Amino acid sequence: MANFTGFTCVGCRAPYGPGEDLLLCPVCHNLLEANYDLPGLRASLDRDAVAARSSGVWRWRELLPVVNDKAIVTLGEGDTPMLRCDRLARVVGVRELWVKSDASNPTGSLKDRSITVSATKAVEFGYRVLSCDSTGNKASSVAAYAARAGLDSVVFCPDDTPIPKVTQALFFGAKLIRVRGHYSQINAMYRKLIHSGQVSWYDCGTDNPFRYEGKKTYAYEIAEHFGWQPPDRVVHPANGGMSVAKAWKGFRELQALGWTDRVPKMTLVQAANCDPIVRASDAGASTVAPITKGPTVASALAGADPGLLGARALEAVRESGGVAVGVEDRETFEAMEMLAREGLFIEPSGAVAIAGLRRLRAAGKVDADECVVCVVTGSGFKDFDAIASRVVIPDEVVSDYAELVAAALAVG
Repeated sequence: MANFTGFTCVGCRAPYGPGEDLLLCPVCHNLLEANYDLPGLRASLDRDAVAARSSGVWRWRELLPVVNDKAIVTLGEGDTPMLRCDRLARVVGVRELWVKSDASNPTGSLKDRSITVSATKAVEFGYRVLSCDSTGNKASSVAAYAARAGLDSVVFCPDDTPIPKVTQALFFGAKLIRVRGHYSQINAMYRKLIHSGQVSWYDCGTDNPFRYEGKKTYAYEIAEHFGWQPPDRVVHPANGGMSVAKAWKGFRELQALGWTDRVPKMTLVQAANCDPIVRASDAGASTVAPITKGPTVASALAGADPGLLGARALEAVRESGGVAVGVEDRETFEAMEMLAREGLFIEPSGAVAIAGLRRLRAAGKVDADECVVCVVTGSGFKDFDAIASRVVIPDEVVSDYAELVAAALAVG
């Protein structure tokens, strides 16, 4: 598509054309940022016409880095539910609270937003194998989209990745390589392998600049939901911080198109025992240093080193006037239970968004009059054991109608 004009390196500012098969900048090995003809799109792209298209990430195809529409690999991802939660708003203490549930994506997590784009680029470039390193959700998504495209997949996961996540990836046909160590260690080894040239797989991992672009569709969907007047704040869980950085890019693109005249405060939440971006934010640093990983129930956020992405997420938080916060496991479990009372079955790594908002409101860092969107990123089925440990299944089993009636009356 002529709308996608190529990439610019965020470090050395070197330009690259739209047809180049790249991961990091070949010159300085920094991240690449996708560019679009926004002035041309402002003149030619009708907002209401886009909104009237069939639902999904690819409604926004003019703002995604795809050259050939026929290559698109999709499972119907995107346009996930926006649920107004008034009881939860009262508990947390804000005027208006919406939960955007990416647990409703095809494989049950936010990763489908980005993997649909990287799988599409793999088809455009002629690859036969998709690969990634993952704490679990990305592996499931890569395996599913590879299957959809008729490709093979190879995924690398920590040996303690929740069984439902690796089971899902295996069921879709992935070749799974389990690695002893935490995610940041595995990420370093995986990236070394990909950049070594020893394998000819298409990397859907942390260096892929095409994949990133799928995450900015959060901004488009949220802004459209509010009649193109974005909420005061968007709260999102973070490991590397890609979703925060790219949603921020999406909101700025909407301004450049003239579709919105305001932006939300991007608010990032990490697990307190694995919060390198939060620590950098608190210290006023411009880069994010690795930390020693601590235990956390939020397994999808268990990255001790966000790498180059961390600085981009930090920029998004600061430029938007947002904040970064870490939450304890106790707060995460409480948030999961609060979401359950709204009928939402969310894994710990997604529920941290509610826990973070609650902590920030209690600290006076979020105003009571705000309208807030919390993105919850994964289904509770993704980390089922963590949730199963919080409930008690009754031992008693009734055998006949009289016992059934007695049991029913006993519970009221």
